[in-house]
Formats: sequence, C-alpha cells, structure tokens
Amino acid sequence: NLSGKTIGIIGCGNVGKEVVHLLKPFGCVILVCDIEDRSKFCREQGVIESSIGSLIEKSDIVTLHVPLTDLTRNMIDETVLRKMQANAYLINTSRGGVVNPSALHKALVSGEISGAALDVFCSEPPDNMAFLELPNLMVTPHIGGNSVEAVEAMGQAAIDNLVAFLKK
Repeated sequence: NLSGKTIGIIGCGNVGKEVVHLLKPFGCVILVCDIEDRSKFCREQGVIESSIGSLIEKSDIVTLHVPLTDLTRNMIDETVLRKMQANAYLINTSRGGVVNPSALHKALVSGEISGAALDVFCSEPPDNMAFLELPNLMVTPHIGGNSVEAVEAMGQAAIDNLVAFLKK
C-alpha cells in the first residue's frame, strides 16, 4: 500500500526519474535528492526536491539510484540509518558499496528501521548468512536490470553506439 506514503528517491538520473513515473499513480508524496539540479523535473512532475537529511527523516521508503563514487561510498551508514523512521524501509538497487552492510545489519536487528530490500551487495555473491537470513531483509541476486525489455534495450544501445561510431 503505497498510497499516502512518502517515498524518498536518492539519485534522480534516468533510473530515478523512471521510479518517479512508476510511483505517480499511487498518490505518494515523492521527495527527490540529487547532486544535479532537478528543480525543473520536480516542478513538471509535481514532486518535491529535498535535501538528503530531510528526505531521510521524512520518508517511509528510501530508494537509492546512485553510482558508486567516492561521494556515495557508504553514504547510508549508522548515522543515516539512525535518522530514518523506525517504520521506514530502505531499497538499494544501485550499487552495493553505497550502503554500509554492517550498519544496515545492526539497524535491521535492533529495529531502527523496519526492513530493507537489496539487489546489490559489496561483494557478490554475498556470503554473510546471518545477514541474508534476517526476516526483515529481502534480497535478490543482482537481477534488477535483467528483464527481457532491459536486456533488449541494452543490446539495442550497444548496436546504436556501434553504428554511430562506424558512421564517423
């Protein structure tokens, strides 16, 4: 039940924007945080541009769509997890290193947050069975981009890039 929930999207590039589009029919309050200026997109979509601190504190669900860089490595750590609502959920389908796994493990065990869903891990395949077996953790084996449509789009993009290169 997403209606009326506040969803925080960290990283509003191509994937983050698609998440906004997917959430719109559910009547969510959508908060967006990005290092780039996304004010025009936010106005057009009727979503709220937010600081990361405000997004973390207000969101029922925080979803991550950022690359792994020096700026984003371990961006979700103990301090950030403590600021999330106790009933909040964290979703990471971006890169494993964005979330500190030991901090998330601790937050899930202690009940600092209600749950998490991960499609990516710092090391793959993950091997910490105590973590993977937590009842408030849902995991998938890095398959977020493996739909038929996504694979076809990647193939088409490779073909388009090759054609553009050969035309030069």
